Amino acid sequence: MDLRSEHPLWTLRHGLLTVVPPLDGDMRCEAVIVGAGITGALAARRLADAGVDCAVIDARDLAQGSTAASTALLQYDIDVPLVELCEKVGPEHAERAYRAGVDAIEHLADLCATLPDCAFARRPSLYLTRETNDTEFLRSELHARRAAGLDCRWADPAELKGTYGLAAAGAIHSSVAAEADPYRLTHHLLRDLIARGVPVHDRTTLLSLKEHDDAVTLTTDRGVIRARWAVMATGYESVEWLTKKVVSLHSTFAVASEPMPPETAWPDRALIWEHADPYLYARWTDDHRLLFGGADVPFKNPAARDALLPQKSEALLKDFADLWPGHPIEPAFAWAGTFGSTKDGLGYIGAPKGRDRLLFALGFGGNGITYSEIASRIIADTVRGRAHPDADLFSFDR
Repeated sequence: MDLRSEHPLWTLRHGLLTVVPPLDGDMRCEAVIVGAGITGALAARRLADAGVDCAVIDARDLAQGSTAASTALLQYDIDVPLVELCEKVGPEHAERAYRAGVDAIEHLADLCATLPDCAFARRPSLYLTRETNDTEFLRSELHARRAAGLDCRWADPAELKGTYGLAAAGAIHSSVAAEADPYRLTHHLLRDLIARGVPVHDRTTLLSLKEHDDAVTLTTDRGVIRARWAVMATGYESVEWLTKKVVSLHSTFAVASEPMPPETAWPDRALIWEHADPYLYARWTDDHRLLFGGADVPFKNPAARDALLPQKSEALLKDFADLWPGHPIEPAFAWAGTFGSTKDGLGYIGAPKGRDRLLFALGFGGNGITYSEIASRIIADTVRGRAHPDADLFSFDR
């Protein structure tokens, strides 16, 4: 699947970064990770840390799929608000899912501290509304989050205008969020794996997969891989390996401005996302660009998605100018990407029923990288024969 349009910010800034050879012949390992984006890189890192003999393959060059299109707002927030998620899955499960996101951001912070610069930074976030009629709902969401032990508070219109310059009716200010350069982070993870002797091969296409009682055989265009486990980290392309529909695909659009004076950014450089459907989201990059996106539509095909990019970019510029008036924004890059949503906003992690050797890491939703970190730990525990305490939240039979 063509997961993104051409020319996202990260690939233009950094180029290929890491070049590895395709697979050259047959291979055996304990676990093979299919997908060399951020999800596959995190899963491989956790498996390697656990002493698992693993390998990584990808049909594309490294990190050239959805990772290259990610805006990398790292939040514990789920696309389904906590008060609504409580109704869907019960309060205990819903609160655990939100707290799992907090833990994931802490784990990512620890991991990024061990790697070269990947532009990781802790930030607060603002979950805001421009509609006065929605403030009552957001206040009920604030109460639910506080009851779940999440560190957040109310930001009124005066604070939003005075501190951030935002024309909004109210917001939940959360202390735990972060940002990163997803492309650099993925390459640093993969380079570290290569230095530790983990085989990483791009331009290697999976053609077929056969499951056995205690193993799996993957036939690629470059050779056959035999492993005890296959970890499917191909995101929205994984649907072809599933018999049950678990995701709806959408197209999203993003714009990155020209670099702006550092003092232009609001003081705490908070991540912003809106209570709306579709919602507007924004953050600052490490080179002082304003990165914002949204204007989502159902995914039809890559050509239809990419044809919408000019008008969607213009709409996003106007929409953000309305939210942040008085600040001229000069666009530098614009791109489109494909993402998936689920009914409860939760990703799917683990093995579908009857497919015990095939582990999926599907971080659907607006906080995909956060889910990818959660998936890496659940999958590492599964391969080692351990039960992860949050595996049930993201299971296929939930």
